[in-house]
Amino acid sequence: MGETMRDIIILGAAAAALVAGPASAQALQVSYPGDASMTCTALSTEASRMDQLMADANAQVSKANGTAQGANLASTVAVEGMLRTGVLGRVPGAGMFANNMAAAAKQRAAQVQAQAQETIQTATTRKALIAGLYSGKGCDAPPAAPPVPPAETTASPAPTGL
Repeated sequence: MGETMRDIIILGAAAAALVAGPASAQALQVSYPGDASMTCTALSTEASRMDQLMADANAQVSKANGTAQGANLASTVAVEGMLRTGVLGRVPGAGMFANNMAAAAKQRAAQVQAQAQETIQTATTRKALIAGLYSGKGCDAPPAAPPVPPAETTASPAPTGL
């Protein structure tokens, strides 16, 4: 029974580690004070960074959903295993503990999804702002052609009516 309790504690610690996520970085803003003074290259780089942020946010959502599904499956298997071995009846609260870990993983997935949606919305709005600055600065306009000097003409004598 001591080994079973140790396994339950290890399972709980592993589930808690899966539920815990990384600390979030500084919040993304739609605009920053130096945006208007950015060069065309910097604006293009910033637009690419917004694309990458959106892709990363979508990847986080997928990972969190996969973790929640994995925790739910692990909970189901753990409860079923404890039921079949009789541990569920001898260790009160073991099944509830496993189910609570699965519920916590689902809750964390929902939090990650809400945070990712906010990041995607802000990044989309910022990218639109950057695109407007890029266009307003004429970054997408073709380079101006060098001025053409006026052609020199040789004066020919006026025809005489003879």
